[in-house]
Amino acid sequence: MIYNILKLIFLPLMRSNQFTEEELAVQAAYLAKEVQGPAQGLCIASIIAITDKILPDHIKKMLLEVLRMTDIEKWLREEGREEGIKQTQHTNALNALKEGLPPELVVKITGLPYEEVRKLQLTLH
Repeated sequence: MIYNILKLIFLPLMRSNQFTEEELAVQAAYLAKEVQGPAQGLCIASIIAITDKILPDHIKKMLLEVLRMTDIEKWLREEGREEGIKQTQHTNALNALKEGLPPELVVKITGLPYEEVRKLQLTLH
């Protein structure tokens, strides 16, 4: 099984008279989607990492389309959502501090830890 996974991961880098590197990368992505369990994430992440420097943007977009709704994409979406929430909390905290609200009240409003609010407050001075 490990040999097959490694073969799959390096498929986009293999030379072929029949397929371009781009076509091999897309084929590898389709195959990686079929892998079950935790090995799927390893395969997909490896394919993305290996092909990132060699493929043009339009092929990268095609790869992302192929990989839609795999565990990796779900994880990336969740990470982005959490980062957006954190950024919103920081923006709201800064705005509240600029308006003169005390850090204790900003903590209650934003849900940020007191130490973080104090650090933000120090950036204003």
